[in-house]
Amino acid sequence: MEVHQILPALSYGDAVSNDAIEIQKLLSEHGYSSKIFAKYIHPKVSRFASQLSSYKGSPQNVVMYHFSLAGGDVTEFVKQLPDKKVLIYHNVTPPEFFYGYDDGLRYSCEQGLDELINLKNHFQLAIGDSEYNRQCLEQFGYSNTGVIPILLDTDSWSKDIDLDGLERSYGSCTINMLFVGRVAPNKKHEDIIRIFYYYHRCINPNSKLYLVGSKQIPRYLSSLEELIAKLGLSDAVIFTGAVSEAELLRYYQKAHIFLCMSEHEGFCVPLLEAMHFEIPIIAYKSTGVPDTLKDVGILVSRKNYIEIAELINILIEDSIIRSKLVRKQIERLKYFDKNRTGNRLIEIIESLER
Repeated sequence: MEVHQILPALSYGDAVSNDAIEIQKLLSEHGYSSKIFAKYIHPKVSRFASQLSSYKGSPQNVVMYHFSLAGGDVTEFVKQLPDKKVLIYHNVTPPEFFYGYDDGLRYSCEQGLDELINLKNHFQLAIGDSEYNRQCLEQFGYSNTGVIPILLDTDSWSKDIDLDGLERSYGSCTINMLFVGRVAPNKKHEDIIRIFYYYHRCINPNSKLYLVGSKQIPRYLSSLEELIAKLGLSDAVIFTGAVSEAELLRYYQKAHIFLCMSEHEGFCVPLLEAMHFEIPIIAYKSTGVPDTLKDVGILVSRKNYIEIAELINILIEDSIIRSKLVRKQIERLKYFDKNRTGNRLIEIIESLER
């Protein structure tokens, strides 16, 4: 039996694409003939994928379809295949987040949700990469569901960094706050900026905020730049744009706090990256974030900017509280161990052979 994966686009540095690549490696290690097929393939990851049009399908094969946005003709292609089918659901951002910012993305999300409803009778199994995503599948009428977290290669995150020797000074140095995620309205960068404003202006002017991620939506980015200028933070808030893997690791290496105020996340891989790099996490309690964090990090239920700025200060100044938090985060990261997740996925594949 062959086990292949299909997605509309295999991108560079994208969480869904990285998941597909790690799954392909896992399947090959377990002796399965396994390829990734995509309509659009980024040149930097072209060695991992083949063009979708080259896949013919077979009743003896298993196809896993990664779903996170409207697939259009790719979805129709998958529906017509004779293969056993598994849906891997990474969640679709609610379209209302894009009103006034990007009509194209809003429409794509609307179409994606419509496709998801119409796909429910075409898959033997539907997997969410978080419990939140699995519950969303149930709400859309899927009956045979499960959870398999995103497959993560944490070894690659620190291949050029001696993590055991990583010691951040929380003394007189510049305090660096970090958020990683594409610049999109559901990520709520404006809330991060306002929290940072109170910390920077009222607690510690020797601080910077790094917002790492691709700039995909010009109207939203412009609104954030206007807010930054209005608050007088132009020298303290840095939009990095898309970065290489090596650059991303360096931002994690020098960060003191990871701050996430996103209001829609299916999984949120950067939370795990922050755990790995021993960065205290403060995050808004929304959608998939509580599933990923569980009882580690600091989850806030309301966005009181001043209170959150004071929480940041406590973590910066109190080494005992900070150390306890980081230790719990490191323990939580073990749940997402690649071998544990991989074994569960192989069990599912083997059950489809029977």
